[in-house]
Amino acid sequence: MLATLMPSSGVVAAGSPIIEYGPLPSSLPVSGVCESHFDRNGKLWVEQYLSSQIARFDPSTGQFTEFNTPMPLSVPGGMAMGQDGHLWAPQVTGNSLLRIDTNDGSMQEIPLPWANALSVNVLGHALHTGLSLANDIAKGPDDAMWFTLPGLNSVGRIDMRTHEMTKYPIPGDILGAAEAAFGIIKPGLGRTIVADLPQVNKVVTINVDTKEFTSYSMPTPASFPVGVFTAADGSIWATESLSMKVARIDPATGHIQEFPLLGIAELLSDLLGGLSQGSVGNPLPLPGPIAQGSDGDMYFTVSFPAALGLGNQIAQLNPTTGRVRMWATPSSFSSPCDLNTEQAGSVWFSEFLPNKIARLTFG
Repeated sequence: MLATLMPSSGVVAAGSPIIEYGPLPSSLPVSGVCESHFDRNGKLWVEQYLSSQIARFDPSTGQFTEFNTPMPLSVPGGMAMGQDGHLWAPQVTGNSLLRIDTNDGSMQEIPLPWANALSVNVLGHALHTGLSLANDIAKGPDDAMWFTLPGLNSVGRIDMRTHEMTKYPIPGDILGAAEAAFGIIKPGLGRTIVADLPQVNKVVTINVDTKEFTSYSMPTPASFPVGVFTAADGSIWATESLSMKVARIDPATGHIQEFPLLGIAELLSDLLGGLSQGSVGNPLPLPGPIAQGSDGDMYFTVSFPAALGLGNQIAQLNPTTGRVRMWATPSSFSSPCDLNTEQAGSVWFSEFLPNKIARLTFG
């Protein structure tokens, strides 16, 4: 474990509802900050997959504390708070799950029982790899955590009491001939979890009791859905990154409504709006992770995919009117990675290139 403290007073652009904190005192100048979650004491935990670290941020003091993962270059993936009150994260290259104690930052590795390719000890560090490639995890409604296994075309489950793991292959009629390049997995409606399959242009739900998969094909071909979230009314929201749209799925009927983001007026407005705030970035509205705010609106990152990223905006979509509003971050080319709406009146998110976290306030 590496503990480093650095106070941060926060940076805000004039007239902007966004405040930035950082940069994080990580072992790399660009540490791969992305997903974040609040613990029961109000501390924000942030994954850093390039530096293989987890950071803890105290909003009351502006201090960061860094913790190294047990395995170097483990690439900690998307995190989630578990039923036990602690953080869980997959190690993409480490073929294991991490349980992070939110009291002291200590970590427990739980190896995945599939596709283990290497397990050795080098210079006091346990190195282990495999082909499972678990990359995101979510809390299920069944006293279990569910996680993606794109290397095995499957979804995994770990029981919170016994730590027994089970995997469930995605049906062939859903995947076709493709491999399961998962994006994000999240809690779903009722007794389900929901995930996206960008390469086959689908969103899927999995019933945690019956293990039945239900798929929804995006209306626009090759739209590459990368973000997914279940709203309070039970609708599923997905971002179609390459088609520059946001979709609303009604699980009861299967109907999908799309909200296009790209238009000449909107594009120019977004570009000029960013310039007027002193921040620039890719003006193409390529939506990424999405979540619902306490105001009922949907918030998502803009210009998300790595190959086309370098964006600098956070967007708000009103589900009733379809109106979209965007804000530029104080830092240019910030590449917002993921966002967190767990606090009322706020959207917290990470900025990949500046190595910062930020808060957008509304209401």
